[in-house]
Amino acid sequence: MLQLALRTLRYRAGLFVAAFLAVFFAAAIMMACGGLIETGIRTAVPPQRLASADVVVTGDQEYHDAGGDSDEPPILPERVHIDAGLADTIAALPGVRDTESFVFEGAPPPGTVDAIGVLAEPGVAVSELQERIDANLAAGTVTLVGDERGQAELREAKASGVTVMALAGVFTAFAILVSVFGVASMLGLSVAQRRRDLALLRAVGATPRHLRRLISRETLLLAVVATALAYFPGRFLGEFVFDQLTERGIAAAGLAFRQGWIPTVAAMAMAILAALAGAVGAGRRASRVKPAQALAEVSAEGGPIGRGRVLPAVLSLAGGIAMTIVTIAVVSGPLTPATAAPAVILLAIGFAVLAPVLTKVTTFAVQWPVRALGGVTGQLAVLNARGHGGRTAAVLGPVILLTAVSTGMLYLQTTNDEADRQAFAGNLVADAVVSTQDRFDPGLVHRINDLPNVAGASEYVDSVGFLEKPADSSPANEGWTLQGVTAEGAAATTPVQVTTGRLADLHGDTIAIGDEHAKTLGVDVGSTITLRMGDNTTLDVRVAALFTAPDGYDTLLLPADTLAAHTTEAHATRILVKADEGTDPGRLTADLTEVTSEVDGLTVTGRDVLLQEFNEQKTTANFAIYLMVVMIAGYAAITVINTLVSSMTARRREFGLQRLAGSTRGQVLRMAAVEAAILAFGGIALGTAAVLGILVPVSLKRLGSVLPAGSPWIYVSTAALTVLLTLAATLLPAWRATRGRPAEAALAVE
Repeated sequence: MLQLALRTLRYRAGLFVAAFLAVFFAAAIMMACGGLIETGIRTAVPPQRLASADVVVTGDQEYHDAGGDSDEPPILPERVHIDAGLADTIAALPGVRDTESFVFEGAPPPGTVDAIGVLAEPGVAVSELQERIDANLAAGTVTLVGDERGQAELREAKASGVTVMALAGVFTAFAILVSVFGVASMLGLSVAQRRRDLALLRAVGATPRHLRRLISRETLLLAVVATALAYFPGRFLGEFVFDQLTERGIAAAGLAFRQGWIPTVAAMAMAILAALAGAVGAGRRASRVKPAQALAEVSAEGGPIGRGRVLPAVLSLAGGIAMTIVTIAVVSGPLTPATAAPAVILLAIGFAVLAPVLTKVTTFAVQWPVRALGGVTGQLAVLNARGHGGRTAAVLGPVILLTAVSTGMLYLQTTNDEADRQAFAGNLVADAVVSTQDRFDPGLVHRINDLPNVAGASEYVDSVGFLEKPADSSPANEGWTLQGVTAEGAAATTPVQVTTGRLADLHGDTIAIGDEHAKTLGVDVGSTITLRMGDNTTLDVRVAALFTAPDGYDTLLLPADTLAAHTTEAHATRILVKADEGTDPGRLTADLTEVTSEVDGLTVTGRDVLLQEFNEQKTTANFAIYLMVVMIAGYAAITVINTLVSSMTARRREFGLQRLAGSTRGQVLRMAAVEAAILAFGGIALGTAAVLGILVPVSLKRLGSVLPAGSPWIYVSTAALTVLLTLAATLLPAWRATRGRPAEAALAVE
């Protein structure tokens, strides 16, 4: 069987090149995703100032008591300091040659430092020294060795690694789904086009087991070669994506890309398994025909859909519908894409798997206009699409997938972006912002509050914290947003309505929370709450006020100086100012400029600067999503081209017979163009229908509109690109297949 498989690969080179490319690109994408995941897990940061230290002692930036997945603890946003006295304790340990304390940013609280570098004595193993140091450390302090040492210098590295790993995990999940479909689709077409070969083998005595072994071995041989050759392109693609993430600040600049053997082997295994599953599934029917029926059934079309497609189609559609229901009924706000994006992918794949059924529906729907406009050529195109439904379905599926993934993911993101912008703008009540790079003068806020046209002014500090007592879980276990405010101006500069207590009482260790949140915790004004702050310290605060706020305002209010003491900068850098009703913005800016002109380093801007910063942050965060869409849509486009080229190349004999029967070369090419148009417009329509099931509910929920946000040119350009790809991938191989003499083409191997 191995020898026969090798000969089959040799004499069916065109078919296997197409299958080879499908596996090759799938493996490359999976390897790139695997490299990104390993990069996030390792969080390797080559040290700079700490390069001479063998072991680094620093604060643990992970919060392990958030209540979520213990393997994925949230990352604390502020610098976690450690006791400076640890340097003396560590220096007294056996095997320690020297210690040095470091401060990398800000001004740490007295008696604390950012990290301690430890130099081992000659001959002392680093691992042994690390164990000795660990035995003398309290909770919240960790030791780092190797490339992890740089994490102490680059505080953002840990959070950046988690972000890269999370994005890569989403990339991988979607890439696997799309790649498995693409590989299975291409190999299915390859096996279907060889039904005559398989039928002849059955007629001369081959058993179903023989055929399954033949298909498996030739596919395994092809897949092993394709995945091996995909190593370097996969690594290059992973590094390219990582560099793009780093360039836009999504990944920390000091983070190093890593791709070892584990993600490489895992990607190869997944690509090979996808290839084997696709080939075996596609060859199942051919291997089961009876020898006496084999030759008679070579050209016969099977049922509308094979049993092997029913289960994947049902599971994909059921999963997409379930995700849609969860998105509508459970998830809200910025978390919506977490369930809506998988729904897009699953619905798209479900429709693509049902291509054999949908092909018949599409052909039936377009047959009259095609016949009316195309005449005899249109008639032939309809007959071809109807008579070779399996071949048409193999091409229609990738077109559906390309359209659905591109338009669905892009419009889902633009819709959520617009909803988030509206929510941010609605919660932003300040009219002007005073900014500084240093500390504000203690009396500046009060002087601004005393201006005649000012309704209120407040310092602004932000961080993230966790509620420990009473025990509470934050949204996605990522912590609650903490906002520091000035008590006298808090009511005017925040979008809250006080129901109990007063915001003016926010002094010292106090807090204001939403009244519904307070009911959940069982607390009221005067109760004490224990917070885990962003620098990993605990703070007992008294509830000073309860309030109501717009949906999605998951924010806890604290005094600005109290919160600032637990941030890396340790002071406020902005003052938010709200003008009296009817005050001209220009007048407000002039008054603020007059007050602040006496102090160097202060700038006065309108609220637009905050909106602009939010938009920039969204653009940066969304870049990773758009990059993912490009990768997935790019693979789907490659699948469309690959499938069409393979399908049209295999029809050389058919075109030759058609020309011998009287058709001109131009008529054959026009017929192929009409077939391509049927596929393109049918795939676009079905792909659009697939994603409307999730886009419309999300748009209604988040924007109150049936139509999603985003430019219509997104859809127009995606549809135009799909049409161009389909026509080009059809006409170019058809033109090549009809170049020779009709008689020679009629004798060609199918």
